[in-house]
Amino acid sequence: MQASRRVGEVEVTPLWDGPLPSSLEKIPDPQHRAEAERLIAKAGAQALTMNVYGFLLRLGGGLALIDAGAGRMANPGLGRLAAALAAQGVAPAQIMTVFMTHMHRDHFGGLVTADGKAAFPNAELVLHEAEARFWLDGEAGAMPARARRYLDATREVLLLYAGRLRRVKDHEGSPEVAAHLMSGHTPGHTGWLIRSGAQAMLAWGDLIHIAQVHLPSPHIAMEYDLDPAVAKATRLTVLDWVVRERIAVAGAHLPSPGIGMIVRDGDGYGFEPDRSLMQQACAS
Repeated sequence: MQASRRVGEVEVTPLWDGPLPSSLEKIPDPQHRAEAERLIAKAGAQALTMNVYGFLLRLGGGLALIDAGAGRMANPGLGRLAAALAAQGVAPAQIMTVFMTHMHRDHFGGLVTADGKAAFPNAELVLHEAEARFWLDGEAGAMPARARRYLDATREVLLLYAGRLRRVKDHEGSPEVAAHLMSGHTPGHTGWLIRSGAQAMLAWGDLIHIAQVHLPSPHIAMEYDLDPAVAKATRLTVLDWVVRERIAVAGAHLPSPGIGMIVRDGDGYGFEPDRSLMQQACAS
């Protein structure tokens, strides 16, 4: 079984969906791209590949997911979340809630089976109202063409769960999981704050993409973000918050095991992987 981390009474399990190749060509500013190249070289990275994680939550009210992985909608190496969930002894029908950070394919593709049905037949899909409004109420039509090509697929998935789609505002969600709008990557990009007792963890979706770049230099923007300026401001605010408040983080594209702490490192930040998860993984 995959290693888990407790947040008070909540058990959080990272579910690895697979590797996602990236490229520094996605950094539009030439000076920032050169800076990123130096950071990657310093980190000794041989290939620029991001992890993709979803997270299983064992809550007081049942089982939930934060994001659902890519399924069959993105790169061939992705789509492993379903197997990771099965390895936990969890059937898709047992998932009662899926909290979505945002509606990009590597996060929502796993909501759909190969034959086009809802992968989680009993789950309520929870989405920040700003994200739902963007994709369903016409705002997404104004996106750049590079992003608009996935609009139909996104809407089809949301309509598949239409009878079980719940739009929430900030600080809503469930007793243990609350939405925090972190816009920029998408207009309704959402962090889900898991809080139980005195402990907290923020599942921050795509706040960062390439940890070796965005933690030491959070000002660097990528084409993945629909509004790079807002994404940068959000990134700086959230990084400062989780360091100041000592909030653990769970990130869709963080290095293994996908959960840890953010620390100050010079003028930027660093990532400390969760030691208990690493130890559990080594022992298994």
